[in-house]
Amino acid sequence: MGSLGGRDSQSYGRFMKAALIDPRDQTSQVDDPTYRVYFWAGDGAAKEEWELAETDLSEILAWIPTRSDGRPHSLWAVTSIGADVTLIRLEGMDLDAGVRVWPAWAQEVRR
Repeated sequence: MGSLGGRDSQSYGRFMKAALIDPRDQTSQVDDPTYRVYFWAGDGAAKEEWELAETDLSEILAWIPTRSDGRPHSLWAVTSIGADVTLIRLEGMDLDAGVRVWPAWAQEVRR
């Protein structure tokens, strides 16, 4: 199958790239992921942090506006190997990191 930039790839919008894949390269999957949501105050300083489990992404996306009070937020999937915790950005940006490290397609999100 294709790889990004190959014959079977396509671009959408400003940044998104889509490509057909061969699912046989998958070695594992997580069927009950944990998520984290971070809400920031308007100045980007104060932060409210939540960990969410036993839920689907659609429920989290519906929950965010009930807690955000219009504050910007970021949404992350959590993966752990031993004591190491890795966050995978799903939406928004890490306001702690600063604008220089955000991917070009990352946006401040308010719901």
